[in-house]
Amino acid sequence: VVIGALIIGAFVFQVQAEEEVTQSKNPVAYSELSIGLPSEETSGDVWFCLGPTNKLDGISDQTIGITNLSSNITEGLKLTISDSEGNVFERAIQVEGKSQLEIFASQEEDMAEYVGVTIEAPTGNVLVDQYLEASEYSGLDRGFCGTTTSSFWTVPWGTTERPGAEQTLLLYNPFQAVAVADLLFVGDQGLRETLDSQGVVIPGRSLVAYELTERIPDAPLLSSYVEVRTGQLVVSGLSIADGTAPSGIKGLSVVPGSPEVGDDLFLPGSDGEEVPGTVVIVNPSQVTVEGELVVRPIDPDFFVEPFGFVLRSGQRHSIELSTHSRLEEIGPYSLYVRSLESSNLSASYIQGLSSNSLSEDSESVTTTGIDVLPAVGYGATYWLTEVLGSSGNPAKLTIFNPSLKSIAAVSLWTEEEIVLPDSFELDPGDRATLELDERVLIEVEASSPVIVVAEWSGPEGRTSDYGISLEDTVSSIQR
Repeated sequence: VVIGALIIGAFVFQVQAEEEVTQSKNPVAYSELSIGLPSEETSGDVWFCLGPTNKLDGISDQTIGITNLSSNITEGLKLTISDSEGNVFERAIQVEGKSQLEIFASQEEDMAEYVGVTIEAPTGNVLVDQYLEASEYSGLDRGFCGTTTSSFWTVPWGTTERPGAEQTLLLYNPFQAVAVADLLFVGDQGLRETLDSQGVVIPGRSLVAYELTERIPDAPLLSSYVEVRTGQLVVSGLSIADGTAPSGIKGLSVVPGSPEVGDDLFLPGSDGEEVPGTVVIVNPSQVTVEGELVVRPIDPDFFVEPFGFVLRSGQRHSIELSTHSRLEEIGPYSLYVRSLESSNLSASYIQGLSSNSLSEDSESVTTTGIDVLPAVGYGATYWLTEVLGSSGNPAKLTIFNPSLKSIAAVSLWTEEEIVLPDSFELDPGDRATLELDERVLIEVEASSPVIVVAEWSGPEGRTSDYGISLEDTVSSIQR
């Protein structure tokens, strides 16, 4: 009887502990926006943008856009630019109500090849985005800047394939105190370190550009982990390829690192018309993880067998969806990366890789435009996003429901004079895509958490990015 009571008690305690862990899990959103009335006190936002300037060969344009959503002129807005050579530029700026200000960091005469930009908006109501163009490489990258710092980051995908492909880790310390970080890499030969990757010092208010092209050369797929011993950082991975590599990869991508690992990660997947991309999954933990990549067709008549994987500590796995016949003619679908054991995965979705481009014996096929989208483990009930459509070259707005059991009722609004769809519902796993041939800011509200992605492709390249979630509307997606 005593033994039975102990067993029952241990089981109940374990269940309660697991429930407490699940309920206390706080999702980490890349970007969150504070909105308040002028009479209200808001917490404000601090935005972080990382990237190359036009001082770097091949980069033709770099612009920071600051949008004031309120009707009043901004007050107390502060801009700080820290470059990779230790220079710091500061100034107060103002943005008129309902307007946008563009900052060209490269206009500073002494600016270096890479910059980290901080914009402090003490009263919120401000959106910040970054636009990069490498016209020589048909490269384009546009996305909202982040509002998150962290002591751990993963960059699941990068490439140092030679010739013509370059990979750089951008480590930005926006704080006054010094930060110290350890860097680990997973290439074709497993977990790697370099002679100077341990104890990397990032001084206060500075950016360190850690070049990987020469340190770990000829890695068609290179994953990076950043573990910060002291302080917190903002991390992005920069990929530039000129089309001369054996795979023919060509374009520009600045992808934010993932500030957390999880057991349930979601991606928008495909509209069923474009060539499917590649999913790269990494395990930065110290334990072996078994998991699945689940394809979720919106047509209930289709079922696709999941892609199973087992990853030891530090391993990564690449799944080229375009090479699998099981995805043919199933129509639109979303993607779900799940761990069957522990919360230790990070993943990215890459478009613009030619078929078999991660294989050593692949043929040379030029692919224009790289786009990398990190998987996320959270959704929100309120989003703001901007689509960059134009006449003859529309942009796509995708909204998908990552939930495994809840239906989401979705409504769209904009201040522009364009027609948007009426409210609609998304079943678990469903996605809806809207094409727009105008540049417009759209609000998305849902009854349960959804994920919003805007994408655009054209002769200049391709780009996609998550929208901005409103503060206090974000929640993790649980089974």
